[in-house]
Amino acid sequence: MWAQLSPLNESEYFKEQYGEDNYTLLLTATDDKRAAIVYVKDGTIKIEQIKNKPEELKPAKKASNGGITADIETFLKFGMGTVKPIPAILTGKLKIRGIGKVLRFKKYFGILRRIKLEKKAALEAQK
Repeated sequence: MWAQLSPLNESEYFKEQYGEDNYTLLLTATDDKRAAIVYVKDGTIKIEQIKNKPEELKPAKKASNGGITADIETFLKFGMGTVKPIPAILTGKLKIRGIGKVLRFKKYFGILRRIKLEKKAALEAQK
């Protein structure tokens, strides 16, 4: 997770557009032994891994402003916009708490796609 989100911390565009964001999300993968607490503050993202066990998830859930629970594949597809949230929620594949913060977080993946395309273009220009 950190490897995917860390380029945002180097993005001036991210800092300009989302520098005032200040919230915490709990990301729980149903098919992983770990979960993640994502701290978004002052144009940066910090991720803390925790064990995917009730005794660690319960206080993290209480302290967070929202959360996403899904298997890893569904989570990534949700972030990239290739899964339809309503059907995924209705079938139980995706659970969302704090919809406003989750939708805000989802926008960051668009910036990640932009960063990836810019890097690809820069590499091609060097050839």
